[in-house]
Amino acid sequence: MQREIMESLRDDPEVINKEESTHWDVTFNSDSIEEFQAGLIYTNETTIQFDETVSKLTIVFRAQLPYSSFLEQFVPNGTNEYRYVEVRVWEPGVKAAGGNPYWEVKATQDYPLERFEFSDLVNGNWLVEIDARGYGWDSPVPEVSFHDHFEMTLTITKPCVDWTKPYAADDECTDLSVLQNR
Repeated sequence: MQREIMESLRDDPEVINKEESTHWDVTFNSDSIEEFQAGLIYTNETTIQFDETVSKLTIVFRAQLPYSSFLEQFVPNGTNEYRYVEVRVWEPGVKAAGGNPYWEVKATQDYPLERFEFSDLVNGNWLVEIDARGYGWDSPVPEVSFHDHFEMTLTITKPCVDWTKPYAADDECTDLSVLQNR
């Protein structure tokens, strides 16, 4: 009986949009002359699950490759040999079938902060691939130091049910897809 009384005092559940983000923040820093001469390689493959409730995909990307426009005059980088950041986002099964990425970006020079939003999304395991090569150097003269850097955030928006307001923390929420699969 006490439980029934407590339940009657609880507010109705509220459906809210919850954002789940995956973030990459990479700064290249050479610890030796050999590393600096060869460049530093960064690769990453991350799988992100999209279910039928995902309503939006947001990608925020930026790359900072200091002095890239100046250096391009002396050492052309059009082939992406020296400094680059390449990101590809694949829908489920498309890469294996030889198709094209859902979204991609290639940066060989500074790339300003840009936001991309998508809503035509397929259920399944999406693949995020990152391939990058950069340089970083700490000079005794700070004005000459530089570090290649990129960052990207991939955010999916999906509904969740908040059963506990106002009694619990705001981040306690149950994904709607979990409730639908019961």
